[in-house]
Amino acid sequence: MSEPAAPLPDPPPRVSFDDLLPEHASAPGGPFARIAGSTFKLGVALALLGVVAIAAPWAVATAIDVLCGALLVAAGLGQLALASRSFDWRGFWLALVCGALSLVGGTAMLAIPRAGVGAIVVFVGLLLAFEAAAKFAVAWSFRDAYPTRWVLFDAILTSFLALLLLTARGDDTGTLLGVLVGVNLLSSGLTFMATGWTLRRGADAFRGRPR
Repeated sequence: MSEPAAPLPDPPPRVSFDDLLPEHASAPGGPFARIAGSTFKLGVALALLGVVAIAAPWAVATAIDVLCGALLVAAGLGQLALASRSFDWRGFWLALVCGALSLVGGTAMLAIPRAGVGAIVVFVGLLLAFEAAAKFAVAWSFRDAYPTRWVLFDAILTSFLALLLLTARGDDTGTLLGVLVGVNLLSSGLTFMATGWTLRRGADAFRGRPR
C-alpha cells in the first residue's frame, strides 16, 4: 500500500510593508519618519513642475536651450582661458579648438533658440536610439535565462520615443522636448509622493503599535 500523502504546508502569512520597517527607522524620531514629509513635499513640487512643463512645453524647451547654451559658453571661455596660459602645453591646440567650438555652439544656441531646441531634440533622440539598441541586445542575449518580456517592451517603447524625436520637425521639436521633460518630472513627482506617503504610513503604524 502506498503511504498517505503528506499534508500541504500552510501558506506563509502575508507581510505588509509596515511589518518590514525596522522599529528604529519607523519610530517618531527615526530616519523614515524624518524624511517622509520632505519626500512628499518634493514629490508635490516635481509634479507641479511637470504639469507646468506639459502645459507650456515651448517655454520649458527654451529654458533648457538657454541653460545648455550658457553652460557651453562658460565651458568654452574656460577652455580658451586655459589655452591662453599654456602656449607650450602639448594639448594647447586641442584646448583652443574645443573651447572655440563650445563658445560658438553655446552662442548659437542662445542667439537662435529654435535651432538650439532642435539640436537638443536630435541629441536626445540619438541617445534614446542607442539605449533602445542596448535593451534589444540585452533581451536577445538573456532570452533563455531571464524573463525579458518587460525589457523587450521597454526597448520597443524607447525605440518609439527615439523615432518620434528624430522625425520631429518645426514647432513639434520644442513641444516634444517640453512634454517629455514634463512627463518625466510628473512621474518622478508621483513616485516621491507615493514614497513619502508610504513612509508616513509606516511611521503612523509604529505609533499605533502596543508597547
